[in-house]
Amino acid sequence: MKKLIKTINGQSCEVYAISHHNRLMMGEATPSIEVYEDSVEVPTIGTNNIRYKSTYFSIAICPNVKMNMNITAEAMQGITFFDLYMLLPRKDGVYVPFTLYGVSVAEISPEQWTFEITDQETVQNLLAL
Repeated sequence: MKKLIKTINGQSCEVYAISHHNRLMMGEATPSIEVYEDSVEVPTIGTNNIRYKSTYFSIAICPNVKMNMNITAEAMQGITFFDLYMLLPRKDGVYVPFTLYGVSVAEISPEQWTFEITDQETVQNLLAL
């Protein structure tokens, strides 16, 4: 069962692509981060079942994505990772930098860029803001 546990609306996000060992600025936009908890109940012998939980977050960068026009089709095909530099609010309302390196799961369309992060240490750092 997938459950939304937190939404964080950031101030800005710069997206860099790592392509053919080069770091290219892809664009910038406003990030919206949704933190999910996914739980699966595993049946066991007897009356008790075991519930496994994992937490991950999805970063949707939209609307008005300002894409760098110097990105070529060849560079887009060779992208292996993304780096994201964001300004996110802390609990006291102050915006602080939050950086993600080596993001590999991405879905890019003209309207929205979505990145999924499953690294538990990164998820915990994000939830601590």
